[in-house]
Amino acid sequence: MKTYKVDNSKISEYTKRNDNIVFKTLAIALLAMPFLMFFITKRMDAPADFFYIMLFSLLFVALIFGLTYLNNKKLTRLTAENLQIVIDDNSITRVIDLDNEPRLNFFHKLTYSRAKNISGVYYAKVDFNNIKSIERKDGDLWVKATNSNVFNDKNIVIIPRELSNFDDLEKELNNRRK
Repeated sequence: MKTYKVDNSKISEYTKRNDNIVFKTLAIALLAMPFLMFFITKRMDAPADFFYIMLFSLLFVALIFGLTYLNNKKLTRLTAENLQIVIDDNSITRVIDLDNEPRLNFFHKLTYSRAKNISGVYYAKVDFNNIKSIERKDGDLWVKATNSNVFNDKNIVIIPRELSNFDDLEKELNNRRK
């Protein structure tokens, strides 16, 4: 059995890459909110204080945006530090165990428990004889099982390029694939 972890020198690269995805998503939401508010209030014959309504909604969305971004930033770093790719005789497994992580605050624990229960982000396993494909997406490896579900990452092991010995892991996977 072999275990691979994110290289300590590449943790900041991993977190920056994942944070950029969240930042772009939240920025689109932040920029879309005033336009949505404009059309909703316009349809409902908005009062003359429309500017204040827009300002309040924009500030509220910005606050939610900031809190979500900061929560995700720390959780992503903890995820990188605890990520393990385990290869045994029959399967490859992605494990991120934050259950006993002392640095999690209330929001991190809430986010982690919800994501752990509804998706395969924190635990995914694919048997070698059940591999449908091994693909490179943006430098990462996606190992998909024959019964994989892209919407919730079930039976998809995503291997980040920041792992130590990433190329060796890729070669090993291609050799073990049946």
